[in-house]
Amino acid sequence: MFTVKTTLTTKALTLSTLFLSLSACVSLPTNENTLTDADLIRAAQQKESAPTEGAQQKVIGVHNGIEVVKSFQCSDLCPQNTLRVIYYDVPTDATCDSIGGVTKSILVPIAITVMPKEYCFPKAIADYWESYPAKHSE
Repeated sequence: MFTVKTTLTTKALTLSTLFLSLSACVSLPTNENTLTDADLIRAAQQKESAPTEGAQQKVIGVHNGIEVVKSFQCSDLCPQNTLRVIYYDVPTDATCDSIGGVTKSILVPIAITVMPKEYCFPKAIADYWESYPAKHSE
């Protein structure tokens, strides 16, 4: 009888350890990468140098449960013709409206011209997106 209790206890402890290990692997948003509306406005207002070549993008955090991307769109003349955009990375099973974003079409540099492209902006920066500085000269 003692062996059966020991075996059940060992199995229960093993399963508990397994569940704890698996839950540690799940990457939920933390306070370190969670963005407030004020954080988004600061990021949009920030002046920064444009990359010297090619398009670049990176996730800068999570806002309202959705990843926020900062992207530099560069044409054939980098960094002179570079556009910086901060937008939601809309999950494939969602729409911009369903995540609380605002869809806007903006002109992005393509080769020697520009073309309209739709982005899903967080509401905090959508209304004034065109007034935020994209870059500064070095």
